Amino acid sequence: MKLAEIYRKIISEEPYKDMGVFFESYESFEEKPLVSRCKRLDFLKKEMSNDKVSEVLAGGAIFLMNLIKIMGETDKCSFYAITFTDFYGIDEREVLVPNIFVYPGAASVGFIDKIKENSAIAASKEMKEVMNKFHKIGGEAIFDFYESRFSDSACDEEIIRVFAVPKEVDTRVGNSSFRSLRP
Repeated sequence: MKLAEIYRKIISEEPYKDMGVFFESYESFEEKPLVSRCKRLDFLKKEMSNDKVSEVLAGGAIFLMNLIKIMGETDKCSFYAITFTDFYGIDEREVLVPNIFVYPGAASVGFIDKIKENSAIAASKEMKEVMNKFHKIGGEAIFDFYESRFSDSACDEEIIRVFAVPKEVDTRVGNSSFRSLRP
């Protein structure tokens, strides 16, 4: 596997090939998937297990978060995190695809505190799976993990979102002394 191949087959097809998408003025939050079409992962699945593909994608998301930090304007208070929302194949060891979660501007202040307040006491299997991926790639120590669950009456489904929040962002946009979950 070559990095150029990852760029050509995945990144060049995604909106974030122009990093400006992370700094636009959105009315509310946006989530940009690292890979918007699962078919784009076929070449990786031929070379490695689904677990390893998930780890490659988690590493890619961490890389993107570092670029966002470097390129971002320091005077703007925006909230960025890596999120996971698609857990339908978790029991079958399907690939977990991360998103980059963007909540721009002043509205983002206090958002992390809301997540912390509503996060479960015990770590769910979804949270444990995400934390395991980060642990395997050495990224667990630089993130705090939170979970949001709510019922969407429109589709009659429970919506699960696991947040991986860089510790630096956590302290910058939140004032709570709440500690993250550790299974």
